[in-house]
Order: sequence, then structure tokens, then C-alpha cells
Amino acid sequence: MVQKPSGILPKMTKGIYNFRFIILILVCFFCKGQENSILNKPFSLESYSDKISKNETFIILESKILKKIFKENSKYFIQKGWQKIEQSNNTITELIASDKANLLKIKPHTNTRYLFVVQNDILKDTLRIKKEFDYSICQLDKENKKHGLAIGKYKINDRNEFFEIHYLYQINNNGKLEIIKLDTNIFDCPAPSDYVKDEEPDSYKFGIVGGKKFTRYWFENH
Repeated sequence: MVQKPSGILPKMTKGIYNFRFIILILVCFFCKGQENSILNKPFSLESYSDKISKNETFIILESKILKKIFKENSKYFIQKGWQKIEQSNNTITELIASDKANLLKIKPHTNTRYLFVVQNDILKDTLRIKKEFDYSICQLDKENKKHGLAIGKYKINDRNEFFEIHYLYQINNNGKLEIIKLDTNIFDCPAPSDYVKDEEPDSYKFGIVGGKKFTRYWFENH
């Protein structure tokens, strides 16, 4: 005779899922709470650092507060550079997490990176770029007034180069990052800065994972 389920196992399973969901909410809330300690305040590498050193190429920070906020174990945060976004008051500053203090010894996309979105000198948002991924500031309208961050993997085959986009964020008017659908039109997406050369490759294209490949400014020919 087949016995009917007692109902205990489904209840236990439901309880486990509820518990995990609560833990997830608490973890996310805790992380966001930590990040909020620096958001909407003046952006200053000096104020984040316990020790800071500079040379002609980059800035090296040792920062307990950034390690705590991002749960990062690397010893250093190295400012690789920053970029002003056209027709906006936003800039993007990139910090590379590393145990090496010499940026020249760090290969592209082998370390976790952190992006800081700054609007009128105020830190508005941050974004973690995982190892093996790259990013590029992209154009989301024909007028070049809407911008976003394309996160993906850069693939090189002979002289053919392709930026395969896996995630897409829009930078809103308040400098906040909003994740948007991958099928959003991307009107231009230059190669990530690690791959920018004096000469364009024979064939550079970008596109979302599993989608069409586009040349830069493709819409101008349509």
C-alpha cells in the first residue's frame, strides 16, 4: 500500500526556502547599508584611504573601509584612471583590487574591479566588475545623451575583436545605475579601455551574448 505524504517534508522545505529568503534580504540590506556610508557624499580617495601613495601613472590605496564595504580581501585598491562621460556631469573612476602594488604587472581583467559613478563631485553609485569581465561606457540613444555601462567579455581572434555584452546598465539622471534589458538598443560601444589602441583593429564589433554583432556607429548607416 502506498502511503500518502505526511505533509511534514513540504512544510520543512517551505520553511527552509523562507529562511534562505530572509537571510538573503538581510545580507543584501547589510551590504547596501555598508555602501550607503559613502554614497551621496563627496567622492574622495583620500578620505577612504588609511595609506595612499601616488606616482605619475596611478594612485595606490590601502583602505579598511573599502575592504569592509565590498568584502574585498586584496591588500590594495589601485586607481587605474577615470573618464568623463560626454554631455553629462558624470565621471567613472576605476579601482583595481590587487595584492600587487605595481599596476604594470597586472594583466587586464584578471582582478576584481570597482567602478565609482560620480556626479558633480558626489559619489552616486558603485559597481563591482568580476574577474574575467570587462566594461565599456556605451551610448543608448542617437543623440548621445543617454549612457550606460556594458559588462561583458572581450574576445580576440587574429585581428577580429568582439566585445560580448552580458549585462547592461543605464546611468540615470541622478547618477544611479539601473540594470536594463539586454535587447535595449546600443547605438555605440567602444572597446574596453584595456584594448584601445592607436589603430582600430581590422574588425571590431560589439553585441549582446547570443545576438547580432554591430560595428561602431552602425545606426549612422541606416
